[in-house]
Amino acid sequence: MPTVRKRRTIKTPSRKVTRKTANKHKRKVNVIGNKIIRDNWDKKATLRQNYARLGLLQSLNGVTGGIEVMNEDELMENEQKSLEELAESLTAEQGIIQRDDAGNIINVIVGKIKSKEEIAEFMERDIEPVKAKTDVVRALEAQAANVLKVERYQSDGELVWAAKLVEKYGDDYEKMFWDRKLNPNQQTAKQLKKRIGALLA
Repeated sequence: MPTVRKRRTIKTPSRKVTRKTANKHKRKVNVIGNKIIRDNWDKKATLRQNYARLGLLQSLNGVTGGIEVMNEDELMENEQKSLEELAESLTAEQGIIQRDDAGNIINVIVGKIKSKEEIAEFMERDIEPVKAKTDVVRALEAQAANVLKVERYQSDGELVWAAKLVEKYGDDYEKMFWDRKLNPNQQTAKQLKKRIGALLA
């Protein structure tokens, strides 16, 4: 006599996992968002292949596998660039050890002691814009640059509320934060400064 599970399988043969039924459940990516990406999407390629061809990143995290490896010259060049960038960001307590294929130490890069000014300069440094590699990326950048900025409407109530706070406390946002009557939502001093600045500008 067949078991309950076996009987259920006999009743509904579609539940049997075969190559034919398994392929039915493969998720097909249907691009419904951006028109530029939708027009350049190849339905026969995978999501990762499409993103790579369009010049986009599939994930901001590191690659976990399943992609073609670059040739050795490209790998060495990228490794050298990333090492130089890393060495620049090292602190006095940090270092990088370079090893060869056999595990022998080739080079040791030790971080330098940086002054507060140097750290501040490093943090405030402008990031160089990366040139678009594909036409799709160029089109997306042009589209993003042409987006109209919608100004937020300031209601009369908000203006009166901001005026009352400024009249009572001036520019002391810390005291405004502790006022439960005028600041019932308990917005922080930083939030109040930003909001009042925008309202009374």
